[in-house]
Amino acid sequence: MKKLFLFVFCIITSFVTFGQTQQGYVKTKGRMVNGQLVPGQGLKGATVSIKGRTAVLVNSDDGAFSFPVPETQFRLDSVKKKGYQLVDLDICPRTYKPSSNPIYIVMETPEQQLQDKLAAERKIRRNLQKQLQEREDEIEALKEQQQISDEEYRQALQKLYADQESNEQLISDMAKRYSELDYDQLDEFYRQVSYCIENGELVKADSLLSTKGDLSKQVEEQLQKGQAIQEQETQLSQAKAVHAADQEELARRCYGFHETFAAQHLNDTAAYYLELRASLDTTNVEWLLAAGEFYREYIADFNKALDYFQHGLRQSLLQYGEENAKTAMIYNYIGMVHSDQGDYEKALDYYNKALNIRKSIFKEQHNDIAVSYNNIGVEYWKQGDYKKALEYYHQALSIRLSIFGEQHPDVALCYSNIGSVYSNQGEYEKALECFDKALAIRKALSGENHPQIATICNNIGIVWWKLGNYEKALEYFSQTLSIWKPIFGDYHARTALCYNNIGSMYSIKGDYEKSLEYLNKALDCRKKVFGENHPDVAQSYNNIGHIYHVQGNYEKALEYDSIALAIREKVLGENHPDLASCYHNIGTTLSRLGNYDMALQCLDKALTIMKTNYGEDNEYVATDYNVIGTVYYFKGEYVKALEYFNKAKTIKTKLLGESHPDLAMIYNNIGKTYSSMEEYGKALEQYNQAVSIYETHFGPEDSRAKKIKDEISEIEAKIKEHDDE
Repeated sequence: MKKLFLFVFCIITSFVTFGQTQQGYVKTKGRMVNGQLVPGQGLKGATVSIKGRTAVLVNSDDGAFSFPVPETQFRLDSVKKKGYQLVDLDICPRTYKPSSNPIYIVMETPEQQLQDKLAAERKIRRNLQKQLQEREDEIEALKEQQQISDEEYRQALQKLYADQESNEQLISDMAKRYSELDYDQLDEFYRQVSYCIENGELVKADSLLSTKGDLSKQVEEQLQKGQAIQEQETQLSQAKAVHAADQEELARRCYGFHETFAAQHLNDTAAYYLELRASLDTTNVEWLLAAGEFYREYIADFNKALDYFQHGLRQSLLQYGEENAKTAMIYNYIGMVHSDQGDYEKALDYYNKALNIRKSIFKEQHNDIAVSYNNIGVEYWKQGDYKKALEYYHQALSIRLSIFGEQHPDVALCYSNIGSVYSNQGEYEKALECFDKALAIRKALSGENHPQIATICNNIGIVWWKLGNYEKALEYFSQTLSIWKPIFGDYHARTALCYNNIGSMYSIKGDYEKSLEYLNKALDCRKKVFGENHPDVAQSYNNIGHIYHVQGNYEKALEYDSIALAIREKVLGENHPDLASCYHNIGTTLSRLGNYDMALQCLDKALTIMKTNYGEDNEYVATDYNVIGTVYYFKGEYVKALEYFNKAKTIKTKLLGESHPDLAMIYNNIGKTYSSMEEYGKALEQYNQAVSIYETHFGPEDSRAKKIKDEISEIEAKIKEHDDE
């Protein structure tokens, strides 16, 4: 058997000797410094592993390597160099066709790569702020010169600020692109175009791209060439070569125009050039995905995004098969669209498809697997299944710690996500511990004033809010505002969120005038950024309605809640969970007006939507049961009220344990019902449970615990009076 093995090996070796040789280079990135190319350096000592072959050691100072490839294709499994990492993580594993063109494998030290990304992010952020100021000045000048009306002026500013909403994702996307860009692999023309875009010289980039002629016209001519190829069989070979070269050229120019307009937040025009590029080759998966992701992220046209992703999926399955990283990524994109639309079950289905493929390709220690675990965790968090959310978040954290170490933005994100789950579960100390870890990592990497620092501060504020320390919560919400407002300006979704949270704090403190001031600021900001028909605007109407409800101005509360409902129906459809929140609020207000039958109809609609979206055993369903029980209590139907209160208690206990603050409220409601039924022994039992939970979480001075103790004293007096008789 040993001789047979050696014989076969000799035959293979002999065959390989006469095969094609594939050339390649392992190198660092080429960079542009002051408009001049600084070439990358070869990485001697790197190891390149090709499936089915002995690993190739790079011995050349310029990073050159080669290996025989007799097959029609080969797979690059891994590239390793001590102290370095791949700039493009998707390069391995990847399948290639043998070519006379060399393969370029770009690696950098983790420190250099992070430094490049942060440097690109800082540069892009400054450029975008400068462009915003310039555009504001232009609009102001037009108004002063009376070249536009007041309405046109307001609309122009509203559109400008609405476009800014996509800044953070745009900065992240562009910073990632330019931190990974190897200028060595671009010709001089596109080096200059990319350098101009990276440095915010968009007019110059546009001018350079325009020197190539009318892009739309040339794309049309290119498509006509493609048709001519099919008609002219005799010139097929030559025409295909010309077409392929022109297509690549036009595609690069399309993308150059796209980046130019995207940097100016002219999203419709930027999307047009991505669509134009995708039309050049409807089998190009990358181009289809780029168009789909831009429509999802920046324009929020989910149906169009889904069309592009599904087209991309069909092409990926045809070209790469099911077990491929590209196919997994597309499943992930489709899951994100369904999540945006509130269809969490479909989102989970696609995220799990992506996870299964990634696990079969990468095994466990790969960031793509961590991405899948994180996305699945988000969906379970949205459904209120905190146990499963924590399970998946911890798996994502474990992988990222093993890959990146403690000091990495993705690790901070994991800690922040885990903290949010603990916060929802009422485990506030654990939540604060996780948020503090995330905050420390972010500050070490990005300084004190990075937008993500503010995001974590906002989450910490929410925890203090839940703990009843409203001054501490206000402190963190104000800190969040102090970071976000200088970066994003007065009219931005994040600024509005700060106003919203600060307004909510004043509401809890009983300062309703101050609360309405901030909540109306949030509403005004959101209307200017998004227009009237947007979910965030509906949320502001909803929150203001709540204040009027608390003040006892039920007619005004109904007015605002009804506006919120109308917006959400128009934007989200009839079965989105956010509609249930509106029906819930309207039902609660109607019950206060004594219209119990209509209140129950609204609450039943809310309950039906929540059950449809989340199933029976869900926190939101339990909340609706509790409110329905309250309406029956007001009607004097105490047995019916107890039925719903106990349903709520059963679900909350199952999901959150026996000592969550939400349970205290339900125990209080049950106690009040028994008291009204003059079953004082049972009432005392429930009241004492409520007091115990409140005091355990918030201390003996908690106002809710004190109020229930007053109820207990009254019942004990009644019992004593009855015994004396």
